[in-house]
Amino acid sequence: MKTIKLIALAILIFISVSTTFAQKREHRGGRHPHRGRSHVVVVKRSNYRPHKVVVYHPYWRPKFAYNRRWVFFPKYNLYWDNWRNHYVFYNGTVWLSQPAAPPLIVNVNLENEKNVELKEEEDDLDDVYNNNSKHKEEIKPD
Repeated sequence: MKTIKLIALAILIFISVSTTFAQKREHRGGRHPHRGRSHVVVVKRSNYRPHKVVVYHPYWRPKFAYNRRWVFFPKYNLYWDNWRNHYVFYNGTVWLSQPAAPPLIVNVNLENEKNVELKEEEDDLDDVYNNNSKHKEEIKPD
C-alpha cells in the first residue's frame, strides 16, 4: 500500500513539474511563440539547386560570369540552365531539356547573342518555360 501511495505521489509531482515547465516555455516574454502569425511560408527548392553559391562560366561563354540559374535567349526563345548544363527549348509541341545544343542553334555562337539572366526568384523553378510569354514580353530580341 505504501508503494502505491509513493508511485501516485511521484506521478503527481511529475505532472505538476512538467506542466510548470511547459507553461514557462510557452509564455516567453509574456507572449505565446506562435500567436500573431497568420500564415506559414513554405519554400519549394529545386532538387538541382547546388549546396553552395556558385558563379557559372558556361562552356559557350567561358570568360563571362553568371550568378543565376536561368539564362534566356530571346531571339531563339531558348533557356540555358546553369545548374544542369542543359538547353531548354520549345520544339513546336513540347518543351525539351537536353545537354546537346538544339538544331536551332547548332551553328550559332551564343557568346555573341543577346541573353538575359532571369531573376533570382525563378532559380528554383524547374519549369521556367511556364513563364515564357512573360519573358518574351519583358525581354525583346534585338
